[in-house]
Amino acid sequence: MDLLTDHRLRLLDLDGAALEALAPVARAQRLYERFLERIPYENLSNNRAVQAAPADPERWPRATDRLLRDHKRYGLGGTSFSLSYALRDLLQGVGLPAHCTLGYNLVTEQAHAAVLVYVDEGPLLFDPGLLLCGPLPVRPGGCLDDPLGRVRLSPRCGPTLTVTLEMNCGEPVGLGPDSDWDLGPARDGQRAVYSIVPMPAPPQAFRQAWQASFYRGRPLPLRLARRKGHEIYRYGQRPGTLEVLRVGAREQLAVPPDPVDLLHGVFGLDGACLRQWFARSPGA
Repeated sequence: MDLLTDHRLRLLDLDGAALEALAPVARAQRLYERFLERIPYENLSNNRAVQAAPADPERWPRATDRLLRDHKRYGLGGTSFSLSYALRDLLQGVGLPAHCTLGYNLVTEQAHAAVLVYVDEGPLLFDPGLLLCGPLPVRPGGCLDDPLGRVRLSPRCGPTLTVTLEMNCGEPVGLGPDSDWDLGPARDGQRAVYSIVPMPAPPQAFRQAWQASFYRGRPLPLRLARRKGHEIYRYGQRPGTLEVLRVGAREQLAVPPDPVDLLHGVFGLDGACLRQWFARSPGA
């Protein structure tokens, strides 16, 4: 294991030697679980990046080491692109053939990023943007039984597969029109989330889709999500809701007029960063 990978793993309190001793599937799952446990889904970092350099899209995406530094300093994470990019690098660092891939969100009609890992048992799809508890086997009918619901890869046309989700925690509220967690209407209890041709994305195409995922005008309302065991916490600045998805139930929590302390406690984001955001974009 190289020094860079060892440094990155230590930022997540992971023992590289212990990881390397695991079989490939167990190694990927252990790293993914820790990544999901520590790194939140949030679009605050995207908003901050655009505000810092509004005319320079090349500076908007944050690569792995910047994401990890921002997390250590400010508790930040990212949306599906930055999360997938960092997860890909971490998995490659522990000897796994991991690649970023692109999907098409069927609700928002925007690109969605995830990670493919190739193991002897067959390719696996890891999706930190959807906060899934583990990987989906990449094949028609491939299924993940998450305690919060069943996720399946359904055949669509040709090599295209559709990620469908059957919730086991009530009806979730969408986070906004561009959210990775904005789900369409259910049909027979299932929601089609995004379609994907499960193959590695060319680096230039991935970079272009990543840049296109940032807003280019008015800042987007704050969206936060985090998985803690078998619970998912999700906040949307508009309409100002905080909900908890649990096995068999969904609870909506009260959000005070000044939500900074609550959001810091639930999602771990730096209070000063949150206060600065709400001061600059109170209605976003």
